[in-house]
Amino acid sequence: MMKTRRTLLALSLSLTFAAACAAQQPAAKPARGAAEATVKKQKISIDYGKPTLKGRDVLAKAPEGRVWRLGMNEATHLSTSGDLMVGGKELKAGKYTLWVRKTGADTWTLAFHPKTGVWGSPAPKDGFVAETPLKLEKAADSAEELMIALGDKAGDAAIKIHWGTALLTGTFGVK
Repeated sequence: MMKTRRTLLALSLSLTFAAACAAQQPAAKPARGAAEATVKKQKISIDYGKPTLKGRDVLAKAPEGRVWRLGMNEATHLSTSGDLMVGGKELKAGKYTLWVRKTGADTWTLAFHPKTGVWGSPAPKDGFVAETPLKLEKAADSAEELMIALGDKAGDAAIKIHWGTALLTGTFGVK
């Protein structure tokens, strides 16, 4: 009889523990986004974290001159199978991290850094190999999550960064 009680108690504790473990959901993995385009037969892709606004107007609050990580968590990176021309500088095929810098009230630049495999914060202060201007426009719709798109614009790579009602657009050359 005592052995039966112990067995029932052990079984009851095991079931209680299993139920408690099942009720706990694993932490949500941060969302990642991807953008891809083929320009002049060269594949260009971007992998980035997708932060959400949560009622903030992040881009409007960014101070001028500050380098801002594009995305969240692991630094956003661009991979290219061909050489690029960015701001008059040639970038060899390979991987780069992407950052943005607010240069004026309505102007930004897209900055390329050769160091990869880094976390997105703190942003590098120097070592950028090329920058290209981005135009700030007001989007017709609002994007709660950061969205990055790539495309072919007359043989150049076109980038579109959309977050909230802010839309940053620009181009860079593909060799």
